[in-house]
Amino acid sequence: MTEIKSSLLVEQAYDILRKKILNRVYMPGEKLNIYDLSDEFQISRSPIKEAINQLEYEGLIEIVPRKGTYVTEVKLETFLEKLDARLMVELWAARKVIHTISASKIREWGQVIRQMDDLLDIDPFPFQKYNSLDMQFHAALIDWEGSTTLKAFYSSLNTHVALARIVQSTSFESTIKRHRDHWELYDAMENRNLEAFSTVLDKHIESMKQEATILYENTYG
Repeated sequence: MTEIKSSLLVEQAYDILRKKILNRVYMPGEKLNIYDLSDEFQISRSPIKEAINQLEYEGLIEIVPRKGTYVTEVKLETFLEKLDARLMVELWAARKVIHTISASKIREWGQVIRQMDDLLDIDPFPFQKYNSLDMQFHAALIDWEGSTTLKAFYSSLNTHVALARIVQSTSFESTIKRHRDHWELYDAMENRNLEAFSTVLDKHIESMKQEATILYENTYG
């Protein structure tokens, strides 16, 4: 029983920490104190430490020897590298599944886009919900391919991308523009057209890279 309770505490601490980082309750570069977190969550330090270790692996937290634990500051170069890696992984997965994935799976994929469609009509725009569905849509390619190693790698990439998106404050207008890409990807997958799929995905990722670069230069240039 003790092991079960302990594992639940780790999971709960992980979920809370992750949400607070992605929602910018804990800001990039902010130092986190395990003792303070233990008091805040009213649990022992052990599950906090384990949760922090998981978040360090995902790249949301950085542990600096002899200095402390910090919320990761996403740098532009890191963000662009992660997007390039994500593009390569998604293209590789698409090549693997485009001629074998079932029509029913593709239809389910389309349902995710329809949920995203509905969110575009809400004011104020629920960016976090949209972003979660966006990541679910792209991650489906990796799920279809089925490699557990690839899933773990891709998950770590998407965590960086999600954090960077929030930090960069992606505009609603650019979100609408890129949203059309999802339907184009869907059509290409439905028609088993790898060339079209690759072209759209490359455009989709390149748009994110260009916007991030402009925003970064306007903020820090």
